[in-house]
Amino acid sequence: MFLQALNEFYTRAINENIIQESAFTEKYIRWQIHLDLDGSLLGIVESPEEKDENGKKKVKTFSVPKTNRPKVAGGVAEFLWDSLEAVFCLKTDFEAVEPNEKKRASQDANRQAKFDDFWRQIDEAFAETNSPLLNGVLQFRQKFQTFGTDNFLRWGILKEGEKPCWLVKTSTGTETKFKTDNFTFVVDNEFLSESTAIRDFWRNCYNKEMEEKSADAMFGVCLVSGTENVPISDSHLPKISGVPGTLAIGASLVSFEKSSPAYASYGYEKSYNSPISLASVEAYTNALNFLVSNKDYRLRIGETVLCFWSEETTEINFVVAKLLDSSPTQDTFKHYFNQLFSSIQAKTFDSEKFYSVVLGGNAGRVVVRHWMQITVKQAFENFGRWFEDLQIVQYNSKPSDNYRPLALYNLAVSTVREAKDLRPETQPQLFRAALENHTPSRSLIGNIVNRIAIDLTNDGKKSLSNHSRFSLLRLIVNRNRDKEKEPMIDPNLNEIEDYPYNCGRLLAVFEQLQEVYHEYELEGPSVVERYYGTAASSPNSAFGILWRLHQHHLRKVGRTNRGTAENFKKKIEGITKSFERKVPDDLKSPPQFPKNFNLQQQGRFALGFYQQCAADRKAKEEAIAKKKSEQNQQINEGEQN
Repeated sequence: MFLQALNEFYTRAINENIIQESAFTEKYIRWQIHLDLDGSLLGIVESPEEKDENGKKKVKTFSVPKTNRPKVAGGVAEFLWDSLEAVFCLKTDFEAVEPNEKKRASQDANRQAKFDDFWRQIDEAFAETNSPLLNGVLQFRQKFQTFGTDNFLRWGILKEGEKPCWLVKTSTGTETKFKTDNFTFVVDNEFLSESTAIRDFWRNCYNKEMEEKSADAMFGVCLVSGTENVPISDSHLPKISGVPGTLAIGASLVSFEKSSPAYASYGYEKSYNSPISLASVEAYTNALNFLVSNKDYRLRIGETVLCFWSEETTEINFVVAKLLDSSPTQDTFKHYFNQLFSSIQAKTFDSEKFYSVVLGGNAGRVVVRHWMQITVKQAFENFGRWFEDLQIVQYNSKPSDNYRPLALYNLAVSTVREAKDLRPETQPQLFRAALENHTPSRSLIGNIVNRIAIDLTNDGKKSLSNHSRFSLLRLIVNRNRDKEKEPMIDPNLNEIEDYPYNCGRLLAVFEQLQEVYHEYELEGPSVVERYYGTAASSPNSAFGILWRLHQHHLRKVGRTNRGTAENFKKKIEGITKSFERKVPDDLKSPPQFPKNFNLQQQGRFALGFYQQCAADRKAKEEAIAKKKSEQNQQINEGEQN
């Protein structure tokens, strides 16, 4: 079903000019060799960088010809653009000498074959088109083969002590280090791959390549399209590029490594074990490459990439991309939703399909971590629940303008110390939670509460500014709750009879009391920094100490500020009123705290602590603002008098 959906998308995308025809591809070409019509070198220009809509730098890509011949065996070059080896027959690294003489000879032969193939294609193109632009390129080849490349390309060093490398002399006269970059040609100020005559020539060449493959192919039934008596592909090319965890040259979604009889089925070897037609292979590989490379159809997080598309309506993708990579409130989400549905009134989304796939990599193979097919209506209804479940009060009332706490990337990263530590299974769970109303595993609670305990110990309450972490924790805890025993945790502080939640609130109040006791000049770790981890997992061990300590704090505060002490007593009694006590119904009697909390309970504890801290901070900020307003009013009245 996955490959069928990709094929359908490819057909629609070609018809709507969303994807360019398969004979060409978008490619970053770093070096442009500028020539005149006589083949004289005018200069080598580095392709400029561009900026995206967020102002970030990105490389400029060009529409260039794409060969359909397999490169695995070597000796195959692209048309009009390729590497140092193909264009100039030069080794990428002179110092990397293969010790095995046989392998060294094979590498040299492959490099020469690639060089010959590159220039053979240009010779044939000139013979057929008689293009003066191609003639200029051929004249350039004759000149550099006669006089060498030293005047624009040399092996050496820029600074003393550096390792030698290839240096490109640019049109500005400066030398720049060359890496594994590609070259192409600009003749008489025209980019050759954009020439209409040359593109027509290549289009015919590409079609001939496909016809030759069809003529040599085995015929059978395509498993994707169901079409009978069609040429079956013996290899699934082009490879899929840009999937995290795969090789730089790309990876295969469908592949068979061995061709021996042990790996054959009913006499069929390699790709013939899973017969897919040449047309279907071309469709699904090109479609997937487009989805992975286009930010409006995919989202990268850690070692996975999420691709999504709809059956008919292209505008849906742009909305989904915004929703996954932003932090909309319920009002913002409704705006997106209404804008989409009102702009396409003729469409009905009750039956239109919405697809999503989570991809990872394992060297030369693309791994499908999750595949989803639902209706557009279901997807957006699930999105609504997702954002509703993520809502929570912010501890930091003035977050950074660029902070997007509900963006999927920030939510995923909040479960670990750094993005590189993300586990492969985390992202698919969050994707499913957003698009399928899936309940994430309780194991994620363990990751989150561990990070909370560590960060509180290291950074104190500054770590509570990680809004993403507590939003995600609320969603996971509420979706995993026992509906008969565990009440819903609201986005704001709420009074509920829930032991773990109220224990978290109690710890927050104990810390606030400690701050008052020390007159906000506490030296050393607070009760939270010292006891949070134990209180969240083994409450009886920590709260036995904390209960005695808070009574000591209350007595001292009561001597200097009786009203403050009474307020703390009432707050603590209100939080613990439902707790079991040594002396039943005596609120002054110490509570009986549980011996331990499981993961679900630790998550509820963390949310109680967080929301109590956020409520106390908000109350403090409001009191300060009120006092400041009153002072300003008194000053203004004094000036008027």
